[in-house]
Amino acid sequence: MLTGATVLAVAAGCTVLAAGGGATHDPDLLRLMRFMAAIKGGFALAALAASLWRLARPTGPWRRIAYVAGPPLMIVGACGLWAMRDPGLAALALHGGLFAVLAAALTDPDFVPDRLPRPRRTGNSASGLRRI
Repeated sequence: MLTGATVLAVAAGCTVLAAGGGATHDPDLLRLMRFMAAIKGGFALAALAASLWRLARPTGPWRRIAYVAGPPLMIVGACGLWAMRDPGLAALALHGGLFAVLAAALTDPDFVPDRLPRPRRTGNSASGLRRI
């Protein structure tokens, strides 16, 4: 269900942004913007993979919303930058989705589970080092 909804949201957003003709742009600017859109599209796919991986385990309600909504926003923004239809709105969508996923991941204590054993604290010393 989640993957289908994500694909549908991305397809609808890309169709809306790519529809209609934009203004004529300088070919060098168009090449630069499309290269940036391709790179940011790769970031969006990485965020989608990380979000789907994280959603396999239970998470909080606001993080779930960020993990579900962030990557499609990023992909729609990358498509908008590629089409050069409305670069300001596309950049806002892309960076808003990026911020949502990063905020959720960086504040999520279970994003990378801690499976290493914690070191034992020994002795009376606060730092665990022995005095000579």
